[in-house]
Amino acid sequence: MFTVIEDFYSQSDLGLVIAHFVNLPFDQTHRSRDWAVTHRLQAYPVHETSVFERSEHPLHPYSIFKKTFETKTNQKIIYLETFLRKIKLSELKESAVYKKDRPHKDKEIFDYAGLIYFNSNSILDGTKLYNDERDFDPTIIIGSKVNRCVYYGTQQPHSVPFDQRVDERWVQPFFIITNEETFKKYKDTNGT
Repeated sequence: MFTVIEDFYSQSDLGLVIAHFVNLPFDQTHRSRDWAVTHRLQAYPVHETSVFERSEHPLHPYSIFKKTFETKTNQKIIYLETFLRKIKLSELKESAVYKKDRPHKDKEIFDYAGLIYFNSNSILDGTKLYNDERDFDPTIIIGSKVNRCVYYGTQQPHSVPFDQRVDERWVQPFFIITNEETFKKYKDTNGT
């Protein structure tokens, strides 16, 4: 199951979030952070902001996302993790995982995962969905489109593109809890 929302942010909110891409500091890291690697190019190299802290300020990316998601989906967010990510094609091409699709599932302590695309309109910069983590060919490819949001259950196998069209792929990943039972599991897992 997956959902696509076109024109996710209003034009003014889209501009605010893009301004954060330009102005916030990004750390060089890699995905998956569960992989034991000695250098980030041994995994999927990315540049990410810190996870945004909970904020009710109307210009903060956390509150902009939360307000927009709840309005567009009619779902109440109990817990949210979101941040900004840049993937540089030059680093991706040097990485050990380049052109090696690795379908994966996200952590079960969330109900939904997804992302918003910011600077590309291409099937090559989108998201691949699979029936199973062991599949080699995706069942569906959702192309990127500026201001398109795609989200799915965290147990939906998916992968990132390796035929990236743009020099830097800008996305906003998010992980959401909407179910009280999932939130209880999250708190139990994280000791909170």
